[in-house]
Amino acid sequence: MKALSRRQFLGVLAAAGGWASESDRRLRPIPGRIVNEGPPRGHLLREVHAWADFAAADRRCDVAIVGGGISGLAAAWKLRRSGVERITLLDLEDQLGGTSRSGQWGDRVFPWGAHYINIPPAEADCIHEILQDLGVIDGYDAANKPLVAAGAMLRWPHERLFYGGRWVAGLDPFAEASSREREVLLRFEDEMLRWALHRGRDGRRAFAMPLRYSTDDTRVRRLDQISMAEYLREEGWHDDRLRWLIDYACRDDYGSTAAQVSAWAGIHYYACRFYDYRLHEAYPAHTLTWPEGNGHLVAQLANRLGDSEIKRQALVARLATERSQVRLGYIDLASGEKRQLTAGAVVYAGKLHAAPYAIEGLPDAQAKAMAAIEYSPWLVAAIFLKEPLAAAQTTWDNVLYDSPSLGYVVADHQQSRGGRVLLYYWPFVDQLAEARHTLLVQDHAFWTAQIMADLRRVHPELDDLVERIDLYRWGHGMMRPSPGTLWGPLAGWRQQPMARIFFASCDATGLPLCEEAIFAGMWAAERAMDCLGVAYSSSLGGLADA
Repeated sequence: MKALSRRQFLGVLAAAGGWASESDRRLRPIPGRIVNEGPPRGHLLREVHAWADFAAADRRCDVAIVGGGISGLAAAWKLRRSGVERITLLDLEDQLGGTSRSGQWGDRVFPWGAHYINIPPAEADCIHEILQDLGVIDGYDAANKPLVAAGAMLRWPHERLFYGGRWVAGLDPFAEASSREREVLLRFEDEMLRWALHRGRDGRRAFAMPLRYSTDDTRVRRLDQISMAEYLREEGWHDDRLRWLIDYACRDDYGSTAAQVSAWAGIHYYACRFYDYRLHEAYPAHTLTWPEGNGHLVAQLANRLGDSEIKRQALVARLATERSQVRLGYIDLASGEKRQLTAGAVVYAGKLHAAPYAIEGLPDAQAKAMAAIEYSPWLVAAIFLKEPLAAAQTTWDNVLYDSPSLGYVVADHQQSRGGRVLLYYWPFVDQLAEARHTLLVQDHAFWTAQIMADLRRVHPELDDLVERIDLYRWGHGMMRPSPGTLWGPLAGWRQQPMARIFFASCDATGLPLCEEAIFAGMWAAERAMDCLGVAYSSSLGGLADA
């Protein structure tokens, strides 16, 4: 791997947001480790793997699922619920979940990635179905509003922002603004409310969830051709505080800034759910979370499969479509053995940029569309404290206005005697290849120094409280929904099946959201069952006439 020049390295670090001073670096070493140390396992796909190196197939299944994240597990859930018995799920890690995996420290569990969902919008049929089955939604009231299971609703206090040298309630940089200064925020909120309520000529919502349920009106789809920053300029919104707020939203959901994502994706953040306080009585949009984050959903979904149906540390290196089956060659990463299995159909739920390395005969245009996906790298730090920060100091989500990070969440906020596990989230938004390289080659001490320098500004007592910091590096954390990627030809190629191989994960639809991953997994599973001639009841009524 090519080393960065000093100038390149400093540029990446500047884009990431800072540098710990030498005095900071001389403070006591903080124990901990990088959990996923060493080069990513997926890099093995770049090597040449001949079919002759794989032992003859000794197993056949109806559907093989490549990838054990939310999307692959949702596909398995749909297949099993529809009566498909022979399922094999292969994942290259030692733990299922993908970017929704979780960790554990003593008796405390915490997320290593995705850590919440919201009550799904009314049209999100497949999300409602799966959350009901998992016991997250207990039913519906007389107004058809979801009844959430005890313990899943985010406890108060929810969030705060460090702005102007102090903490303010909510994510509101306008907290101390004059009524005139605040007018720009109110106009923006009014515009997002109009989009939330807008329906196209086809009767569909402008910004639905899943996104495939959205209207195809030209006026709305045009927003995918420009960036969110361009949209703000067109509307005349130039206030720095408003631009920070929208940048924060884009970094939170997409690991990108408003200048890097399509306006369709940027508006979707605000308009797909009824966030506006004026709609609170119409339909809830509350946050749902657990101490282990979305790892709670992972564990529930994985329980639908038997241990013999799950192959962990299994890297699928080759896939070839034959007349009535797909042949898979995979590497058992624990033993180094290369094995084969055959399947009637395959749901490919891994990162799509890896698919061209493994799938034989992938059309050039499809391979190029997948290779063109940009992924934002992320660093997540689990900060373990000897004792909680002062009770008055923390909410669940704690955001820093002038930080390259998203701040931190209190992972054990939902638990009694919580406050001892902080999860610090840092998306790298610029110079992606260089940032990914730096993320891989720098050590634990380097990144810990950056994190502590950032947090020490708002918690000067933190050095006395930190017991340990563990790190997780997401080199390809989430797909960036750049302008033109959601509704153009690139989206069509990402979603186009190749014979008996059906593509899932949120990479297929383009928005890196848990709900999109669930939809994509179910969609791929249903198309796989169509291929196999399996009868089922569709979970995707919103696709009718889409």
